[in-house]
Amino acid sequence: MKKIMFIALLCLGLGLLGLSSARAVEIGYYAQGAILPNAPDYDWWYGCSPTSAGMMMGYYDIQGYGGLRYDNLVPGGTAELETFVGPPTGWSALANNVIASQGHVADFYGWGYGASGDDLPAPHHSFNSLADFMGTSQDSVGNVNGGTTFYFWTNGARFTSQDALTYGVWNSDGMYGMLEYMDYAGYGANQLYTQPTDNLGLTYGFTFEDYMSEIDAGRVVMIHVEGHSMFGYGYAVLNSDQIVYLHDTWTLGPHSMTWGGVYSDLGMWGVTVMEPTGGTAVPEPATMFLLGVGLVAMAGFRRLFKQ
Repeated sequence: MKKIMFIALLCLGLGLLGLSSARAVEIGYYAQGAILPNAPDYDWWYGCSPTSAGMMMGYYDIQGYGGLRYDNLVPGGTAELETFVGPPTGWSALANNVIASQGHVADFYGWGYGASGDDLPAPHHSFNSLADFMGTSQDSVGNVNGGTTFYFWTNGARFTSQDALTYGVWNSDGMYGMLEYMDYAGYGANQLYTQPTDNLGLTYGFTFEDYMSEIDAGRVVMIHVEGHSMFGYGYAVLNSDQIVYLHDTWTLGPHSMTWGGVYSDLGMWGVTVMEPTGGTAVPEPATMFLLGVGLVAMAGFRRLFKQ
């Protein structure tokens, strides 16, 4: 995706500032940014992390990636663009069933938000939603209702899906659960990792430049602040201000925060990044035409054969 760049120069007469108007002052203003189209905006649905992951899945379901289609990330049709107002909302929304299915809620969410000790005994339903695979609300991996765990390296390096396997935490890692959901849907993922952001002052750290690169490549990013996950889909650089555009799972509409800053008094600490793989090619128009001709010819042959 190309960067949108523009320069605006504002010229103000000094008389407007209560000074002499004998000469003018030019104020330089530089802005740069990119916002991904068709970015879903989903209401909180049994966990902020699976809801944010659901927006990532919804985005690739709607928009595709790398010229490939990912139609089965949200089965049953095209993912909704929003689930706050709808319709559809609630269980009628396709995306909500991907985020946390009715089976998930029945098995792991009996006593409401923040509760624990309420999981039904096994056997449980066949896992079929992000909240299932991400371990959300599940007592067996130490998560209260609505909670999800993400592992990270304390030096700020990338904690990858392979790391989760190597160190035996894959079953309780929300990031690895996203890979399991991708596999369940028939796809895969590259560059799947969780990483602290550079504002923490660690040896390594995910930078704003890294974030811009993800957006410019057409990839959305999960943004982590203290105790909450959100969906990042754009950025802007306004002079020295580094702005992240996001959907926060709480209220409808575009929101923003300063990179490395706070959102609703919650400090930024990390990201989870994913590149989908295994999509299907988008048929070329000529291919579709030839396919249609072939089907017509086949239909004609079958009619002739019957006669």
